[in-house]
Amino acid sequence: MKTSILLIGRGDLVTFIQEILCGEGYQVEQLEWTDLNRISESTLTNLNMIILMNEGCQEDTLTNGLEDFVKKGVLSPLLVITPKTSPEIIVEWLDYGANDVIEEPIHRNVLLARVRNLLRLFAHVSQEDEEVIVVHDLKVNLRSRRVSRAGEYLVLTPKEYELLEFLARHVNEACPRRVILREVWGYDLDFAMDTNVVDVYIKHLRVKVDKGKDIKLIHTVRGIGYMLHTK
Repeated sequence: MKTSILLIGRGDLVTFIQEILCGEGYQVEQLEWTDLNRISESTLTNLNMIILMNEGCQEDTLTNGLEDFVKKGVLSPLLVITPKTSPEIIVEWLDYGANDVIEEPIHRNVLLARVRNLLRLFAHVSQEDEEVIVVHDLKVNLRSRRVSRAGEYLVLTPKEYELLEFLARHVNEACPRRVILREVWGYDLDFAMDTNVVDVYIKHLRVKVDKGKDIKLIHTVRGIGYMLHTK
């Protein structure tokens, strides 16, 4: 079965990228930004990657598109391709859920290498029946709130589970402490500067999730926060 990629945008660059990807054997579907409401849930589930083009659209259109895909629980990697832009805009896109950003000019081999890298990172991630997030041998059941690793169920406190679920929903993404505090604890930014509660709970999770395991899933992203992924 071919790797399925959704390419969103229009113009000469979109055509150029589509030709590159199809030439490598990828199955590419191209949609314009105005056609996003035509994407069915089943289509999103079966995608291996989504590429969003910032050519000829407003920056808030791309940001809103990223946010919408994240809210829908899309597990496919999100790649943004854009003309030269500011570091602040790139950071905003990454914070809103993009997994990588490539600026023009586009170099064919670099583009393909970045695509292969994202597909490789996400190859360990799947979703069963849209209720279980699987990362390597870790399973997080979103309905029952039960967690297992290598077939062994883990006993987590409610807040430990909420933190792990948040990391699992953003697998392979660097999650800043301030974002974790806001989304898991509901703390505002002023309070976020004066607490180490995230670090304490990450320490608890590492004991329960990673202790005694050859492959560690919870990683520190220096200067940012934490990430759930397999190396």
